[in-house]
Amino acid sequence: MFDFGRSQRLVSALWVLTLSFLLASCAVVSGPGSPSSPSVSGGGELRAADEAFERGDYTTAAAAYRQALAQDGSSPRRETLLGLYALSCERAGNYLQAARSYQELANQYPNSDFSRAQTVRIADLYLLAGRPSEAKSAAQGFIGSVTDVASKAALQLSIGRADYSLGQYRDALVSFILAMSGSSGAVRDEASKGAEASLLNMTPVQLDEVVRQYGQNYPGPEAGWYLARQAAVSGDQTQYRQWADYFQRYFPNHPWAVKLRALEINPNSAEAAPPGQNYDPRPTLAQINPPQFADGGPPALGALSGLKGQVVVGAMLPLSDPGNAKLASFVLSGLRLALANQPNVAVEEMDTAGDPGQTVKLVHEAAARPEVIALVGPLTSREALAAAQTAQAVSMPMIAVSQRLGLTIGRPFVFRIFLTPKHQAEAVARYAIRNLGLERLGALYPNDSYGQGMLRFFQDEVQRLGGQMGTVGGYNPGQSEFTEAVNRLTGGRSVRRASISYQASVDFQALYLPDSASAVAQILPLLAYNDVTTMTFLGSSLWLVPELAQNYGRYMQGSVIPSAVSSLSARPEMVRFSEAFLQATGQPAEQFGAYGYDAGIALRTAFSAGAGSRNELTRALLTLRPFEGATGPFNFGPDGDYQVDPMMLTVDGNAFKLLVEPSQYR
Repeated sequence: MFDFGRSQRLVSALWVLTLSFLLASCAVVSGPGSPSSPSVSGGGELRAADEAFERGDYTTAAAAYRQALAQDGSSPRRETLLGLYALSCERAGNYLQAARSYQELANQYPNSDFSRAQTVRIADLYLLAGRPSEAKSAAQGFIGSVTDVASKAALQLSIGRADYSLGQYRDALVSFILAMSGSSGAVRDEASKGAEASLLNMTPVQLDEVVRQYGQNYPGPEAGWYLARQAAVSGDQTQYRQWADYFQRYFPNHPWAVKLRALEINPNSAEAAPPGQNYDPRPTLAQINPPQFADGGPPALGALSGLKGQVVVGAMLPLSDPGNAKLASFVLSGLRLALANQPNVAVEEMDTAGDPGQTVKLVHEAAARPEVIALVGPLTSREALAAAQTAQAVSMPMIAVSQRLGLTIGRPFVFRIFLTPKHQAEAVARYAIRNLGLERLGALYPNDSYGQGMLRFFQDEVQRLGGQMGTVGGYNPGQSEFTEAVNRLTGGRSVRRASISYQASVDFQALYLPDSASAVAQILPLLAYNDVTTMTFLGSSLWLVPELAQNYGRYMQGSVIPSAVSSLSARPEMVRFSEAFLQATGQPAEQFGAYGYDAGIALRTAFSAGAGSRNELTRALLTLRPFEGATGPFNFGPDGDYQVDPMMLTVDGNAFKLLVEPSQYR
């Protein structure tokens, strides 16, 4: 007899694995009131495989699926069976067979969404199986066929790990650098660790080649540091002094400079420990648990069945952390406001104290309590990463309020609400091109990780929309003199000296300045002095300091500045939130309170649509849209990340003014 519920659960397991297991060509069985589903159940072997998979006996499940594959060579049924077999092997720890099965799937069904999503995992599984040569071959075979930047970067990371495992450290360094240049978040962090470990293991001759090739660009300075370290460890004081002087002369502000001084005192001290030490090139694969839907399959999201009993939403926030307690209290207040009239929902405080270890403990404790249906938080980067990794492992839905890049990628149970720097950079680029009709944009940015990241996000969005970049200039972060940077941008030619009507000839129609209000306050008058006087400036939320508009408004007329929330908004949702937040806290509306409120709005909407379990909630958050929140109409993208166009402010006279609401452009 066909078991619809069991079949639906197993196919859903693959869907959670990739968020896009779209086996549209599979045979389907439909019944009145039931959604169509790929059919994998059939004979006794498949029923045994299904049951073993559900109870977590993946070795038995893999053996049964393998037997079914031997008996059924037809397509498209075979695609589903092969995917389930590969997944069972992976869960059972048979990484080599899993890799080979995923590769067979990709070769036989190259146009399948599911098989395409496994390309990066194949190389990583080969690495876990101790087969770096096969991992490198697989990654190189796929890298030419993928089109998105993130997948290419992940495959470059796998190639770097494979080369490192093979002892080919110079090649590994090149691959890690390529992975860093096209990625962000977890992939970039892992590639950076791999690059440092590769430098650590290079010979002096190889390091010298890196210094000569890259010069003052990464990883040239770092290679010079490792040369100094090798000389210090070997006791060659002449070579050490040569490279130490080189590093200190040209890179005095490099974060490794402190370690260099420690090397001179004691090369074997903990303070002088080299970056890249104890690097492990093996990837860490998240264990993705299959959803346990009811026997009738996934709930109809429009059924409005509601919650079947009292549930708890955990406010997992650093409530006692002195540096973040105030922001945490704002998130908590916003969350409570959104869920205040939900009789079956209780908001429970879970204090992380700003400690990642405590955060992990709280996630495990919440997962062990059936009544806890979701977590909101945490805030800080370290807490958020630890919580996300753990929440995914225990299948606990979590809405983080953090700007850490890559937090949700590869973690179907993890969502995020936060107007990140990436959101802001992309939004102002879209507004400049789509709404203002500009075609060529320039940028002046602080040359640190923040500024480089903002520039990359901005440039990528400009290019995606068909725009062009004009002059791009950088400057050392924290400096107080910007004349040279502005001269490079404008050519240093001044005709009318701070005129407000004459615009010098430059090769851009708007200028992006992603820096703090204090830096912008020094840069704008210099631009005016160099006759950049009628320019549209594109900023960030860091500009939203009243004194900037009051004192430098004459330079900022018509600027475009993104903001998550503002009392200037007239949107009904924002007005309701502002009034309720002020009444509840005595504080004017601010962004962290709005993030907590919008997390509550998303949960409330999902509950009203019938989500009554953790898995149903996860599915609803991904499929329901839009949520009408305080920060604007928003939804969660396929990777669980916050999708919103922020409101835009401008400067009119000496005050910030509303330029456009988030619902009025895209």
